[in-house]
Amino acid sequence: MGTFLTILKTEMKRALKSIPYFLAGAVVLAVLAGTIAFSANKMLYGNRSVGSIQVGVAVPEDDRGAKWIMSMVSSLESVSSLCEFVYLDEEEGRRQMDKGEIYALMLIPDQLLEGIMNGTNQPVTIVFPEKAGLEASVFRELTDAGTEILKTAQAAIYGTDELLTELGKTSQIPKAEADLNQMYLKYALSRSVYFQTSQVSVSGDVTTEMFYGISCAVLAVLLLGIPAAGFSKPFSPVMEKKLYLSGFSRPMRLWARTAALAFLFALATAFPFFFCLSRGIFQSGWLSIPVWLLICVCASGWVIFIYEAGRSTLAGVSILFLSTIVMMFMAGGLIPSVFLPDAVAEAGRVTPVFFLMDAVKWMVSGDGLSGAGQLASWMPVIRLLLMEVVVFGLSAAGRRDYE
Repeated sequence: MGTFLTILKTEMKRALKSIPYFLAGAVVLAVLAGTIAFSANKMLYGNRSVGSIQVGVAVPEDDRGAKWIMSMVSSLESVSSLCEFVYLDEEEGRRQMDKGEIYALMLIPDQLLEGIMNGTNQPVTIVFPEKAGLEASVFRELTDAGTEILKTAQAAIYGTDELLTELGKTSQIPKAEADLNQMYLKYALSRSVYFQTSQVSVSGDVTTEMFYGISCAVLAVLLLGIPAAGFSKPFSPVMEKKLYLSGFSRPMRLWARTAALAFLFALATAFPFFFCLSRGIFQSGWLSIPVWLLICVCASGWVIFIYEAGRSTLAGVSILFLSTIVMMFMAGGLIPSVFLPDAVAEAGRVTPVFFLMDAVKWMVSGDGLSGAGQLASWMPVIRLLLMEVVVFGLSAAGRRDYE
């Protein structure tokens, strides 16, 4: 125990000497992390969304059947919730589309209704602008879906008519067509059949702003390892050998350096942490204090592991920065994980960044209080502890050229 306290005292002195440089770098990194989180939040959850899509419709002036069809289509809930039809002639429609006043132009052929009835099926031409925006892309998806629905319905009706004709049951064709029309209209008119509502967010029980605040906090804490590079860099092989011969084992030295670096992390994050605690942001109350300290320890353990793996200051800084950004991306801290490939999103859930974010989220949501006595409610904290055990074990099992 005395040997450990000696090496811990030495590491703490080194940490105290590096405080001015460390805090200066911490301020710069806090601004950087805040800018990244703020920009990601604004970019993904800004005020712009797809509203009513203005679509021009050029209908032959004397074709009452085509006008009736378009009136019926525009009344469908699946269409009216997203599209607004503007009736005009082709020339005016193309002019408005070029000016960006409408997002697509539908050219209705003559005798559209008659074509549907007799099977000639004259196509409706849909013109999109050369540089289609978000609204035009959404309308394109709607038209493609409508085309597939119509193909399916027509195939069913024509196939049924042909089958009944071959069987000599032509008298049943009207009833069969009526049943099929009713069935396909039921699907076409039901919005829930084709649309599923899902919340594109990874915030869970916290607000979007709070979630990106959590992402910013974790990003800043991990990147604090960059201004702490002078303290965190591994000892030279000669120094490692001298410390080993003096009775300071590698695990002992790693624990001491981890504790000293955790002290620096706690010092840099103390003001924002206690400010949030006093404002009631942390629903877990005073339980958030030991979890905050655990986060500092785990973050410092990960940083020490990165520098030990890099074996040099430059390599450690490069690996730490790149790995943090990549893991933040995979964990959904920059963009929601629902936009990522499933394999990437699943891999992101086993990264240190995800564990740290989950622990901070636990502090904010207060799950440990609402689920007292239940092991599942403490899983974010337990996973963080297991992460530190694994990371420390990997660091302790590193190179031992001096032994």
